[in-house]
Amino acid sequence: MKQDEFVDQVGGRSGSSRQGLRGWIVHRVWSSYWLLPVLGVALAPLVALALLWLDRAFLTRFLITEELTIVASAETARDFAGVGAGVSAAFITLYFSITLIVLSMAAGNLGVRLIDRWLEKKLVRVSISGLAFTLVTSLFAMIATDADAPLERVPLTLIGFTLALLMVSVAMLAVALHDLGRTMFVDTSINRLARDAGKVDDRFIGKTVEEIPWAGTLEAQEAGYVEGNDIARLCRLLKDHPGRVRVCASPGRHVLRGQALILFKNEPSRDEGLHACVPIGPYRSNSEGAVFQIRLLVEIAARALSPAINDFYSAIACADALAEAIMDHRKTWIAEDEIAVLRDDERIEFLGQDFRDLFEDPLSAFRQAASQYPSVSIRMIGNYHRVAQILANEERSEPFIGLLAKLARELAHHAESVSSYECDKRDIREKMDDFDNWLRDNHHPLLDAA
Repeated sequence: MKQDEFVDQVGGRSGSSRQGLRGWIVHRVWSSYWLLPVLGVALAPLVALALLWLDRAFLTRFLITEELTIVASAETARDFAGVGAGVSAAFITLYFSITLIVLSMAAGNLGVRLIDRWLEKKLVRVSISGLAFTLVTSLFAMIATDADAPLERVPLTLIGFTLALLMVSVAMLAVALHDLGRTMFVDTSINRLARDAGKVDDRFIGKTVEEIPWAGTLEAQEAGYVEGNDIARLCRLLKDHPGRVRVCASPGRHVLRGQALILFKNEPSRDEGLHACVPIGPYRSNSEGAVFQIRLLVEIAARALSPAINDFYSAIACADALAEAIMDHRKTWIAEDEIAVLRDDERIEFLGQDFRDLFEDPLSAFRQAASQYPSVSIRMIGNYHRVAQILANEERSEPFIGLLAKLARELAHHAESVSSYECDKRDIREKMDDFDNWLRDNHHPLLDAA
């Protein structure tokens, strides 16, 4: 397996959602909170026993001969190993406690679905795994040390290794606690979400929709959320299949048992393996890619604008992040009378894989939350305007800019209708007028009619 393929499967590119069942399982296991700590606990006895064998074979005698011992007696070595085990246990308890407190507070303020992303962070998993490794190694060092034995029978290398691990653990704990503290800084999460949400799959092009009778249907065997589309596997299984194929279940979509996942113009000879092309999970997760991350930005903004939190600056940051994602996904724009198809195999069509399906619902939800806050509404209208100005220099951008103008007008009208202060209404109106004046100055018929 190539390195890039492995990174995609284990979720290293969190913006990618079109991974298969195997990739989804690998991603969920690799990015889990428990995998690395379990490996650390399993590896510690092997390392400790190996060092103990080397000590009894020759390393202890070598250290004594070279006067490199770090303890003066076996009793001191055992006391140190006991203290090391106690300190390691205290460290791991402290880290777990602070992690629970920080994640609980941050989830309450920012959104519970961010926990899925936080637990995937490598630093979090490496930290808890290092602390677990140190604790188990210290316990083995304490058990292997006899306080009444001569110094020649003391596992000096194992004791020294335990000391080194404790030093690393102190430094690691400081770094990990700093990272946990930064978890509460919402702008960090918003920036990472914007970066991940902007990752675009460029394998699709638009093709005119043709309504044809479908002869075969692959139905969902369980209810849940589509985790992704395994396009490579689908192409391989349908390489010799004649006729059109339409994938109806895009990443992030909720399906019911019996709902159509894939439609076939010609009945497939077998459906073995096709269900694995559309893995279904019990809940929404970060492995869905941009569809999850864009909605999570809207969720953070809506929660920030709730009366309990009232943090409109975080909502403004989300508005800016959404503008960045819109710019990145402009390549996914497909005309209304077209459907997304694979660039390399136009037989295979995909519903819900274009800009409109990805952004319209989340941006409508953002409008509903932002309409109560003139400052947020004004910022988002300005963002639509800024994106439109950049897109004006690109070919065939009129329909895209028309959609942005439509979204901006809906937001302006909603915000103005609920505002009770005349100055706020005037500011909203002036911001929308700036966008409308720019549209008229560009003399694009589609823009004027948007």
